Amino acid sequence: MNKLHRSAVIAITALAMAGCNTAPSRPEAGPGGCKPLGGESSRNSNTTNAAIGAVAGGVLGAVVGGKVANRSSVGARNGLLLGALAGGLAGSQFNSMIGMTEQNDGSVKLNIPGSVMFRSGSADISSEFGSTLDSVADTIKEYCGLTATVTGHTDSTGTPEGNRKLSADRARSVSNYLVSRGVDPSRLQQSGRGQDEPVATNATDAGRAQNRRVEIFVRPPAS
Repeated sequence: MNKLHRSAVIAITALAMAGCNTAPSRPEAGPGGCKPLGGESSRNSNTTNAAIGAVAGGVLGAVVGGKVANRSSVGARNGLLLGALAGGLAGSQFNSMIGMTEQNDGSVKLNIPGSVMFRSGSADISSEFGSTLDSVADTIKEYCGLTATVTGHTDSTGTPEGNRKLSADRARSVSNYLVSRGVDPSRLQQSGRGQDEPVATNATDAGRAQNRRVEIFVRPPAS
């Protein structure tokens, strides 16, 4: 992670934590009771998240720069989405370990180290991480049209076939957990990429730890 990206994550986290004490409680989302992302009801009841989103969109906009097409449109929507996710995750004990990155397609990627979510070689979600996924589920439910894709990754230890199965099982476990917390399954997709998409070298322990991860891509509704 480069210096600017680290600063962006720190800024978002700091704003989210500062807003915890003043933001109104998140209402339960019932059937048909979701709010438009950036809509009037959302702005009125989530002032803190909107402020976080504005700063997050600006800071992360500097990180991705011209790589995002239609910067003004995508950046504005992603700023609101970043704010919603940052606000939801502010109270998680794993907040500082979860990377949050704006993507070129308009989604926001949550990058979660596999070590905090699963035991080694297991696809069972740790009880300690459940409350963090609850926050992700609440955010997806709260805002109309949000969808998510869960993607599992492994390091190169073991066989390619075994790693592909483990990554798919982990992605499925996360999706099933979100569904169990009320997310409509039609708003979720999942896939396992095994060891095929490393983000670091598999030649070191530190690199392998980075490659063992789950990514949740949260997408705003099409404008």
